[in-house]
Amino acid sequence: MFDAVHSSEAKQLESRFAGVQLKLLVHGERMMLNHVEIEAGGCVTMHNHPNEQIGYCVSGAVELEVEGEKRVCRAGSAWIIPGGADHEATAIEPSVLVEAFSPLRSDMIKD
Repeated sequence: MFDAVHSSEAKQLESRFAGVQLKLLVHGERMMLNHVEIEAGGCVTMHNHPNEQIGYCVSGAVELEVEGEKRVCRAGSAWIIPGGADHEATAIEPSVLVEAFSPLRSDMIKD
């Protein structure tokens, strides 16, 4: 299956975090790609899931905490979060992120 979508046309996902907007860009059978916008001070609070997560900061800056280790990631930074790791992200300034999950997050996919 081939699919292509612009972020302005991507499916809005329900976010349980204040100040965070999620869009599903594309997904296949085993992976997915999300567009994330976080207001300054917005926080994806501590959580975990079995999926590996790779992220890239398109603009802005976020403080990531993974298993107690904190790092500031600015535009141009990328990261990987192992499946099962406790993690959170707090926007230091308005930020745009792109995040991939494998396997795909079935809790986010509701076709």
